[in-house]
Amino acid sequence: MEEIVGKIRETKKEYQSIPFWSWNDDLDKEELVRQIRWMKENGIGGFFMHARGGLKTEYLSEAWMECISACADEAEKLCMDAWVYDENGWPSGFVGGKLLEDENNRDMYIDYRIGEFDEKASVVYCLETDKLVRVNGRNELTGNCGGEYLNLYFCRSASTVDILNPDVVNQFLILTHAKYKEYFGQELANKIRGFFTDEPQYYRWSTPYTPMLVCYFQERYQEDILDNLGLLFVDKEGYESFRYRYWLAMQDLMLRGFGEMVYCWCDNNGIRLTGHYVQEDSLGLQIMCCGGIMPFYEYEHIPGIDWLGRETTNELAVRQLGSAARQLGKKQTLTETFGCCGWDVAPEELRRIAGFQYACGANLMCHHLLPYSEHGQRKRDYPAHFHPVNPWIKEEFKGFNDYFSRLGMLLAQSEEPVNVAMLHPVRSAYFDYKRDQEETGFGVRELDEKLHESCRIFSSRGINYHFLDETLLEKYGYVEGKNIGCGECSYTYLVLPYMLTMGSYTEQLLRRYIENGGKVLLVDKKPEYLEGRRFDYDYLETNCTLDEIQRNQDFSVANSETDIYCAYRKFEGRPFLFLQNASGEQGYTQEFSFKEGYCSFVELDLLTLETKKVSLTITLGENQSALLFPSFEKAESSIENTPAKREYELVFSDADVDFETNFLTIDMVRYSEDGVAYSKPMLCNELFKLLLEKRYEGKVWIRYEFEIVKLPPKLTLLAETEGLLSSAINGNAFDFLHTYEDEPSLKMADISSMIREGQNYYEVAINWHQSEATYYALFGENVTESLRNCIVYDSEIESVYLAGKFGVYSRDGFRRYDSESVCSQNFYIGEVPSRAGELTTDGFPFFRGEITLSKDILLHDGNVRLKIKGRYLTAKVWVNDKFAGKLFFEHYLDVSSFAVAGMNNIKVEFLIGNRNLLGPFHHSCSEEFVSPMLFEQSDLPESASDDSRYRLLYFYSE
Repeated sequence: MEEIVGKIRETKKEYQSIPFWSWNDDLDKEELVRQIRWMKENGIGGFFMHARGGLKTEYLSEAWMECISACADEAEKLCMDAWVYDENGWPSGFVGGKLLEDENNRDMYIDYRIGEFDEKASVVYCLETDKLVRVNGRNELTGNCGGEYLNLYFCRSASTVDILNPDVVNQFLILTHAKYKEYFGQELANKIRGFFTDEPQYYRWSTPYTPMLVCYFQERYQEDILDNLGLLFVDKEGYESFRYRYWLAMQDLMLRGFGEMVYCWCDNNGIRLTGHYVQEDSLGLQIMCCGGIMPFYEYEHIPGIDWLGRETTNELAVRQLGSAARQLGKKQTLTETFGCCGWDVAPEELRRIAGFQYACGANLMCHHLLPYSEHGQRKRDYPAHFHPVNPWIKEEFKGFNDYFSRLGMLLAQSEEPVNVAMLHPVRSAYFDYKRDQEETGFGVRELDEKLHESCRIFSSRGINYHFLDETLLEKYGYVEGKNIGCGECSYTYLVLPYMLTMGSYTEQLLRRYIENGGKVLLVDKKPEYLEGRRFDYDYLETNCTLDEIQRNQDFSVANSETDIYCAYRKFEGRPFLFLQNASGEQGYTQEFSFKEGYCSFVELDLLTLETKKVSLTITLGENQSALLFPSFEKAESSIENTPAKREYELVFSDADVDFETNFLTIDMVRYSEDGVAYSKPMLCNELFKLLLEKRYEGKVWIRYEFEIVKLPPKLTLLAETEGLLSSAINGNAFDFLHTYEDEPSLKMADISSMIREGQNYYEVAINWHQSEATYYALFGENVTESLRNCIVYDSEIESVYLAGKFGVYSRDGFRRYDSESVCSQNFYIGEVPSRAGELTTDGFPFFRGEITLSKDILLHDGNVRLKIKGRYLTAKVWVNDKFAGKLFFEHYLDVSSFAVAGMNNIKVEFLIGNRNLLGPFHHSCSEEFVSPMLFEQSDLPESASDDSRYRLLYFYSE
């Protein structure tokens, strides 16, 4: 173990995390360099320089290139990797809107209408018979169609380009990649590690189409595509075969037109390509964007996925990634992860989210998001953010990064013993896919759900498996004796999930494999089609069992009813298991047994690099993981016979409380266009939208109101001051003289001398202005997210914050909204709390930062493990005035060395996140997925007052 620990300790930069570094403001080279040095200090190995909404430095300008160069030079000095994001916003391919200037570059899509014949339609079909018939006029057929026609309309996108057209992709490469090559010359490969491509896709907002299909169908199928194009929308004779050909063609054109071209440019110029496509986590979504994701991984040096939100139940995306990478001989697999998790997501949850992906096939982390700046709309850019304004980042970020860098190195550098392959059924989903049936999973929900069930059958038993993609099989597939293989991987068992069809080459491989005695397990009925046409698989039958497959693995598990996911690998010949409990709610116990006769595990802590011997029965609490090396040494009797820890769940009700600074967020305002007559109260975002919709130009006065019942000794106002013409408290003008902590745009002013008991107001004046480009991106006809991703607002309206030693209370009280949150309104500043339990309702509804709770508890036994649940980021624990430990990746702490039978004083310093300070506040939906749009919603029920209700999360609560 010492040799392995030594190699882990020396983890190199290529295995260290590479965050999305959001360039979202007016860039300053000195500040960029300072942030790079901060990244280096925190265990980061490189960065993606990512043009993103809010960017004020002109994209691809000389100033932009100078910033890129300065960062590349600093990365070289610090032995880091500088990567370039290949677009301004996303999806990749439109050069920040430049290619949209030529309408011929734009995406096409199809709208349709069933009804009377429309002479304005692009193509029309008669729906009179079982067979779809293309017509050129209303009465072209004998008789007529009874008025029932299918009218198709070719439409142009306003904001995306056709990346299935090689000419468009070539322009993209000339205006983007080649521009960097021109700037750096022969030094390009020395300065820039590579490019990140983000969410390339054909048109996904409706049924996609490209003129490239006309020649494609004519050359490959000798078919006029327009004769059958209507079969995408109606289930007439032969629709299965046509849809099979259509979506396969769309995938192939995108592979050649974008994937291969961009990859080859990078490869030919000595740099690497990474990134991800989009919507990888279901069959319907893959068809919506690319026709099937796995073949695209061939055209990335480091293939990757996107993982949004906190969900850890669907393994499809990451299994596809890991399978293709191993088959194609690509050791590293990247995940852009943690976007949309929200400001309250804790490190232990982040470990579960990433750990689940690492257990299923990923091994390199791209944090979403590390912003250059956090002011204005930027702070709502799919949080949480890995930035010092996030309270846990300052102290714990390096440990977090080291943990995943070490784990990633082990997984990337190890062998994966796998003898099970599952044929991927994405082509079966082509039959019933319809873009306008989103509410039913685009018509393929049954296929999706059954595929998920098949995946679960194997992962719950700890059985490693890979997907076999048919497009990759056509290029790299083979049968060798009783094994079927793809690229560098060979498999003993082939699993067919529920599927309807397959391709001709796959069927030939399958037939040869079975003739050679290969083992096949059909999870459901056998397919009935070949390339969309009826076919008899008379030779295809199940000839093995799940139990047989289990017996022929290196290890087995006793319980298949857990949410523990297992990655089994061999590092330099030594086997190990990485386990992740994917549940955030429940703990599990799992017992392992090995063919080799291992008797125990050596558990390695990737944070401390300490080891300990444990038994083959492993208990993982919610969110927990373990790295285990099987050992032939017998488990020591002391391990087996150690008395179980008594678990004590610590709940702070009416506890002593200590803190430095409390906060009150004010996001309700009145506004005036003349400085005299003011509106009724409204939310900041409501005023923002109102002024946008009015296309208002000119001066605006904005008033923030707050109530004080008990004057605090000192009160500080925190506000974003960009664009302010004036500012006053209760009519007293003042200036902001200081900057708040780590966010230069947030300014501070001591307003203690200007406040009074009762009602107070903070009033500012600004000049409101937005560019025409902003208005077009927001309100232009048929504009999709690509242009909105590039928006830079000239004027913004933001919340302000009051900070000081005080309590915050509500005149309306608090009521339960759901199990995790409360609602309230009409807040005021009052007495300093000395006792608290539930922080949100006991004087701290908008709190963030450090707060200490302490209480005396009676323990009947000192052999205790404390359980401290709740919405906090980290916690430091003292027992009887002695430091007992820190909760970082879990909410359990063994305090046996400090606790005694009898009364014990427990003191916990909690670190609370930004969620109740920054929101979102006024919405009613779940926060499993926190997008900018969630901050804009206002759908909570209001009381009789004009104030909008605030939804606030419980901090320190069950």
